[in-house]
Parts: sequence; C-alpha cells; structure tokens
Amino acid sequence: MTSASATVTDLGVALPEHWACHPVVVTEAAHNDWSCSQAWWSDDALLLRMRRRVGLYADPPGAPDGLYALGTPQGVARLVLEAGPLDDLGRTTAPRGTRRDLAALAEASGATVPAPFRRVAAGLWDWFLTDREPEHFPGEDRVVELTGDHGLAEAAAALAVAHLQGELTVDDPRSRWWGWRGDDGALHSIVGAGRRMPGAPWVLGSIGTDPAYRGRGLGAATTAVAVRAGLREVPYVTLGMYASNDVARRTYERVGFRVLQEFESAH
Repeated sequence: MTSASATVTDLGVALPEHWACHPVVVTEAAHNDWSCSQAWWSDDALLLRMRRRVGLYADPPGAPDGLYALGTPQGVARLVLEAGPLDDLGRTTAPRGTRRDLAALAEASGATVPAPFRRVAAGLWDWFLTDREPEHFPGEDRVVELTGDHGLAEAAAALAVAHLQGELTVDDPRSRWWGWRGDDGALHSIVGAGRRMPGAPWVLGSIGTDPAYRGRGLGAATTAVAVRAGLREVPYVTLGMYASNDVARRTYERVGFRVLQEFESAH
C-alpha cells in the first residue's frame, strides 16, 4: 500500500502522509471525486469538510458541504469540538461511536455538540479492504467476465433479479462485471467493480445472487474472481456494506476482506 497509486492527490487541501496514503481517503477521493475546503487532523483522527462530485451520492449544486471523518471515535470527537462552528454542514460520515464519545466529551467540558452530530445516525456501514490473493472456491470455473453489449445486457438482467437497488450500474463507463453461469445458461450471481480513475483502488459494488440460488457459495466464487482481477491492476480492492448484512459479511470475510473502518452516517 505504499505505491504511487496509493497516494491521494488533488483534494484541494494538503494532508500529512499518514492520512494522504490512508486507503479510505485514497479510494473514496478517487471514486467519488472529492473536493475538500478544510481539513483537521491528529495522529488518530482526520476531519474533511468536503463535497462529492460524482456518483450516486454526489452533492447537488447549492447543497451544504459534508463532513467525512475517520480514525478513532474518541479522536474524531475531540477534533469536532476543536474545529470550531460546524453547524452549517449537511451530511456527516464518521467512525461508529463518534456521537456517543462526542456527547460525553461535550458534557465533561461544557461544550455544545454541533447540530449535524445531534442528528441520529441512520446509516451504519462498514468499509472493507483486501490486498491478499483469495483462496479458490468451488464453482469459480463457471464465473465469466461480462463484456461488450451482450455481456452488459446480461449483467443488467442479472442485477434485476439479484440486486435491483445496486449502486453500481452497467452504464458506468469504467466498470467491469463478472457473473456465475448455471447449467441453464443464465447468470445467477453478479459482481461489479467501479474503476473511475486509472490506478485507483477498485470498489466492488452491486454484488448479488439470485434468491433461489443463495447459500451455495456462488457469491464467494464470483467475488474471488473479481478480487483477483483487481489485484492484478491495483494495490487493493475495497467495498462498503451495511453493517446489519451478516450474510454478506461472512462471504466477504471468506474471500479475505477485512473491516478497516466502521462508519455511522446522517443526512
């Protein structure tokens, strides 16, 4: 994770190397085209006042800036209180437990919790990374990469059954897709990879299996093939997952993913 491709650039703010090379910052900045106007940091926490310029969660014109934080909940809570007024922010994404620690710190110091952090964190999700070659899983010989107009049409049809609400779509010009093909010729599991910038870490998305075929290891086989393809191009492969999805968690951990940051988000 120390190659040149694993260093963030063009954020709009200068960061110390520890944070400029952090996998979450490198990946999310590239994938969502971050634009940052302010940054605060310590050894154990980073705050970024920023906007997302592309993707499903891009900030529309006129929307307030957001705050993206990572590190320890205690460190982020301390930086939030030291940063000064933050009441004008819109969404916040911070390490899980930040609101708890912020409330305790504010009570102890007599400070006021900024308004964005008084909102309930409705989104709990985990940020996963792997930089290891996955083991081989039964059924990988049935996984095919889906290319060209016909392949992308197949991917779209599989998504309609396996993961209709997936964030990554087949019309993303730099996406790649893999599917597990059954004896009937149909695709029963699907995995996409977002690659918005050459050399940036891959973000897997829209991962799903036909409900009638779940529990057979199709998702692990398809994801493993996609991970190997990614690691041939970039230092690591990432994905995000709602924290409550225990079935998906077991699959990703089997393939070799590990949680690098637990997040809570509010809008």
